[in-house]
Amino acid sequence: MWPWEHVLFAYVFFSLYMHVRHRAPPEHLPTVLLAFGSLFPDVVDKPLAWQYGLFETGWGVAHSVFIAAAVSLLGYAVTRRAGFGRIGIGFGFGYLLHLVGDVIPASVSRGRLYLDPILWPFGNPTTSSDPGSFLDGVSTLLFEYATQLLALEITPILVLQLGSVAVGSALWIYDGLPGARPIFVWVHRAVFRGRST
Repeated sequence: MWPWEHVLFAYVFFSLYMHVRHRAPPEHLPTVLLAFGSLFPDVVDKPLAWQYGLFETGWGVAHSVFIAAAVSLLGYAVTRRAGFGRIGIGFGFGYLLHLVGDVIPASVSRGRLYLDPILWPFGNPTTSSDPGSFLDGVSTLLFEYATQLLALEITPILVLQLGSVAVGSALWIYDGLPGARPIFVWVHRAVFRGRST
């Protein structure tokens, strides 16, 4: 999944949780932490693998379900103790759902449940070719993604990716753009305050 797909995939489940559990849409700060948590494993592991060669694939220590569970529980315990438990829940949702978002496409493409990417250090994820650098890895994957979209190759993985974007975006808009709305308000005020002077 691409970063925006990870964020929106996680947002769908976080929003549903908030509506069912608290009968309210997600709040701004927990949504920002959700986005950060949903990107965290790739922000750590992709550069360590592709730029520095510390892992054979982009799935390393930050993709480990063991590390993710421990970090998520610790984050929740610390934020709850400080009176900000929903922030910890947001980060934990994002982090753990990133792993789910990686396992589903990897499993679908192989035709079987494939958990190796999230079992570090015990798993043995399939070694991919060396992309050369972080930017080379991103550009190669982006080219493959764009080629698939332009060729109109509708695969289950592409449906998952585009479905996450469509459903997540619609739900995010319905919820009032949590996490982004304060930024929009600030920009709006800055623009119109500048015009009035």
